[in-house]
Amino acid sequence: MPKRVLNLKRRIGRKRESVVQKNHTPAALAAAFRRQAGYCAELGSPLWSEAMDKVAADIEAGGPFARFLADWEGDLERGILPLRLFGGLHFLALGGAAPALAAELPSTGGSPDGELWPVLCRTLAGNEALLRRFLAHPPQTNEVGRSAIFLGGFLEIAARSGLPLSLHEIGASAGLNLCWDRFAYHLGPHRWAGSDPGLTLSVDWRGPAPRLEVQPVIAARQACDRRPVDLADPEARLRLQGYVWPEQLDRLARLRAAIALASEMGVRVDAADAQDWTARKLAARPAGQTMVIYHSIVLQYFDAAARQDFAGMIETAGNAATAERPLAWLSFEEASAGDQFELALTVWPGGERRRLATAHAHGRWIEWVG
Repeated sequence: MPKRVLNLKRRIGRKRESVVQKNHTPAALAAAFRRQAGYCAELGSPLWSEAMDKVAADIEAGGPFARFLADWEGDLERGILPLRLFGGLHFLALGGAAPALAAELPSTGGSPDGELWPVLCRTLAGNEALLRRFLAHPPQTNEVGRSAIFLGGFLEIAARSGLPLSLHEIGASAGLNLCWDRFAYHLGPHRWAGSDPGLTLSVDWRGPAPRLEVQPVIAARQACDRRPVDLADPEARLRLQGYVWPEQLDRLARLRAAIALASEMGVRVDAADAQDWTARKLAARPAGQTMVIYHSIVLQYFDAAARQDFAGMIETAGNAATAERPLAWLSFEEASAGDQFELALTVWPGGERRRLATAHAHGRWIEWVG
């Protein structure tokens, strides 16, 4: 095994060990829920925001949620404990196992009536075993709206290389954003549609249009995730929907349409660590195609050493790229300033990194620089 791969695996192992943290204080747990409550408020879920604030207060008061969460040993910074818990609660409502909770949530035809908090407490009391399974799993949202963010980048890559695209998505969850060329897009006044689109994404578009005249040819679709979502499994499909916030019916409808489309297309996601999988794919890329490595809000789950190695591995391969075997790296991640997310593109030969856009985390708005 190459020395570089061994080094990557050692660092990945250190990362896994680093996320186990015992004896979180009630103050630390409560702070994690308040942070996520703020994100939910900013990103359009006042219902979950208010509920998470109440969980924070309950933790400080030593209530039922405090007792339930007291022995959780994950990383409060990167583990996103509140989304694990609330994903499980929403899963119960969507699946019919918590009818009282379903009556409070728009996603299940309900309407909040001020009783959500006592209903959440009763739902916790009756479903602790299932909710503990959710606490053991990182959230997987597979946000389909991010395809609208990626679209301009894919069109730019195809226009520059003139070759078919070989898609490689990192941290792809169920692989729904591998299907982006089967969507239609309403980018403000601009329009683009792939072949036989299965759903339409409409976004608030700011700035000039991307290269809408381009129709890329897709040579291959591949993806990896540490815990791929098996779309053939009804429970896995429902789990994916559970991480959508209950007021956001448009997101839920898009997700369900994309699940149906990806199932029809036979999309598969390999169970693998990102670095090892990407190293193998880089080594085997054929001539006559542009290999595109892309990912969205994934690097926050890498430690600093793993991020550096991942970037270095791609840059090393890029420096060896040719016009017959080009390489593109398209990423939608938190900007270095830390207060927004940006779409960035590097294409080799050349290797110049360009910021293409800033965007809402779920793709509600996109400010295109191009």
